Amino acid sequence: MMQKIGILLAVWLCSTGLFLAPAFAAEPLPWANPWDVGMDYEYVNRAFSELAKEIQSGAAPGAVGLVLKEGKIIARRAVGQAQTHLALQNNESHEITYVPYSGRMLEDTLFDLASLTKMIATTTSILILVDQGQIDLDKTVASYIPAFAARAKDKVTVRHLITHTSGLPSWFPFYQIYIDREEVFRSLDEDFALETPPGAVRVYSDLGFIVLGRLVEVVSGKRLDRFAQEYIFGPLGMTHTGFLPSLPARYLAAPTELDPGRDGFLKGIVHDENSRALSGVSGHAGLFSTATDLALFAQMLLNKGELHGRRILKEATVQAMLKSQLPQSAIDKGSAFLRNRKQLIGWWGMDDKITIGADGGLPSQTAFGHTGFTGTSFYVDPEHNAAAILLSNAIHPKREDANRSALRRAFYVNISKALVGSATVNVEPEYQAK
Repeated sequence: MMQKIGILLAVWLCSTGLFLAPAFAAEPLPWANPWDVGMDYEYVNRAFSELAKEIQSGAAPGAVGLVLKEGKIIARRAVGQAQTHLALQNNESHEITYVPYSGRMLEDTLFDLASLTKMIATTTSILILVDQGQIDLDKTVASYIPAFAARAKDKVTVRHLITHTSGLPSWFPFYQIYIDREEVFRSLDEDFALETPPGAVRVYSDLGFIVLGRLVEVVSGKRLDRFAQEYIFGPLGMTHTGFLPSLPARYLAAPTELDPGRDGFLKGIVHDENSRALSGVSGHAGLFSTATDLALFAQMLLNKGELHGRRILKEATVQAMLKSQLPQSAIDKGSAFLRNRKQLIGWWGMDDKITIGADGGLPSQTAFGHTGFTGTSFYVDPEHNAAAILLSNAIHPKREDANRSALRRAFYVNISKALVGSATVNVEPEYQAK
């Protein structure tokens, strides 16, 4: 029933001319041609044409890519569809039938950022609190949240959490047990022990960032969504970024997977099940945004913490954030999918070989970024004063169909070649997509 109501509302909005992408009164950043800033326009075009080929082959329904250089938008293009299917469920057998459907991808489509939340909202919020003198990365988490010390977690520091070296497990299905965020927090305190010594092994951990999101709330007195809005998104003019999109905004969002409990695809509702158990606001997932809004965030980082006269982070804090945090031994023994990435504060840094491929990347050792499960990715390259953003809902209609690696390879390899030429880009050999 809700699916039918949504379709009827969408049709009505289209007929009245109100079903439009969010429109900016003026572009928030200036535009330039690739050749105006020393980029090879042929590789820029190839990035989008190869992206389109991967989409046509089924890697994702669609995507939006954006390229920044020298403070200007060089390219922003929507490719493919935002939605390719409707899901119909038989009320008796509960069998699900996927029916072809076409919904156009727009340049300002709203996306579920998945794990980009860890960087855009959580890491930035933690560092703002560091700048304010309210958090010390090298103090123990238990000094802020005493209950966290249970089961011998008393030596875990904030830095351990933000570099994925706390020793906490990678993941746990809280959503199968709890429906209340306070119960999830209690469980993290009381039910979990460490699996590795703090600082010894990098294991990419959603749990660690759930704790960091809670830490923002405990220290600031404001829930993560409200803190980030006040100190990050509002000051930067990121008007289409936040947790818990409003009902009108949801209809402008790219759908992800089917949620039988809601009788349709998740659209403007966070895909991550644990984030939903945390009411849609969590340090590990839950943020929504557009490519244009993320360009503002990227430019703030390229400006070393400031944009349009509004300082978000101290310059020294940005510089400290981008320093490698871990010995190679901690990386080698940890999560295999990150072994060609250094660990910065929160962010992933490029390896010494500057490998670009399945995880994306940009062509310098100063470049850094992150990816998200839904098909999102974000990279910044201070050496070349550039950034590239690729947003997709690759897991629509089903995660089994997604080929996020192919999307990232097509886009970032060619943008890197546009920046520095093909001869100097180290392209990772292809392997099984993830």
